[in-house]
Amino acid sequence: MSSQIRSPKKQPPEPPCLISLLPEEIVVDIISRVPRCCYPTLSQVSKRFRSLVSSPELYTRRSSLGFTEQCLYVAISKDQTSDIHWFTLCRKPNGGGEKTLSGGDHRLVHIPSLPPMPLHGSYIGLGPNIFVMGGFCDWKITSSVSLIDCRTHTAQSLTNMPKAVAIAVTELIDRKIYIIGGSDTLSPLKSPSRSIMVFDTDAETWSLNSRPDWEQGKRWFSSVAIGGKIYMRTCYNSFVYEPNEDVCDKDVALHSKEWSSACVIDDVLYYYDVCKNCLRAYDPKQSSWGVVRGFEGVLPQACKWSKTASYNGGRLVLFLQKTEKAEIWRAEKTEIWCAEIAVERRAGGEIWGKVEWCNVVLGGNFHIMECVTVVL
Repeated sequence: MSSQIRSPKKQPPEPPCLISLLPEEIVVDIISRVPRCCYPTLSQVSKRFRSLVSSPELYTRRSSLGFTEQCLYVAISKDQTSDIHWFTLCRKPNGGGEKTLSGGDHRLVHIPSLPPMPLHGSYIGLGPNIFVMGGFCDWKITSSVSLIDCRTHTAQSLTNMPKAVAIAVTELIDRKIYIIGGSDTLSPLKSPSRSIMVFDTDAETWSLNSRPDWEQGKRWFSSVAIGGKIYMRTCYNSFVYEPNEDVCDKDVALHSKEWSSACVIDDVLYYYDVCKNCLRAYDPKQSSWGVVRGFEGVLPQACKWSKTASYNGGRLVLFLQKTEKAEIWRAEKTEIWCAEIAVERRAGGEIWGKVEWCNVVLGGNFHIMECVTVVL
């Protein structure tokens, strides 16, 4: 008795993706309306899509449609001794719909196409770009300047700084980048440079001026820009510098707190006090400090350091490093936590905050050196 072997039925060919048959300008128009958190997925569809999601034409179209958004880029070093590697804060597509405090749908994603960059340099965001200036390269002071295009995740070299420095006060005012002081030796703990360098981002030209002897030789710990002024702190004093008037004065009230790693929202300075586990706010108009209320006990405790950034329509992003004590047979576990906090001033002048989400975004003994907000 013979058995018959039936040949498998031929499957009809899959129809081509309809969007691939459309003209280029229509495809760009469609993708420009898709949230950016979906771009990594789209880039895996085909080479054409991978090219489109990083094309300047796409971001020009997004801008014309009013679909621009703030994106946070984070400069990270291993143990504060290695070169800088760039990460971006991403939300996974379809990450659960409704926001939850511990939903875990946010993460820091490494950008492998960007080369390692100098440690303790100056990092400034302007539009879709990040300027990287100076710093330590193989523990040698460098005067190099790089421009990162966050649309394509590529970097190009610009005109070098007039002087090589690291760990300087760096702020952006009226599209000009001010680099004040900093270390021009191999010691990162001192700030002997007597210079003020100004980079005109439109003309791409540098000017070099000498600065008065404010805190000569002292390391700068933090700085922010508010209302055309630069607020900056050393271990001994806090200063307010007005570039247009070339005037620098001490601010005793500002220096009453050991503020660092600060950011600005609506002309108010914020920093997280890891010793007291609270978010502090300084209003320069009132020359007074306050504590942000409303989310006590929500954030992780006993953290080593903090870093803040203004992001996502005036919200505050807070990064914290937490290390859990190990049991005898286990190694310590180190994590970077991140929280997005909406802040508002209520009647009576008190500032309240609401934690929109909070979860671990990166594991490992990494250190966040800087957070830079760009517009894409």
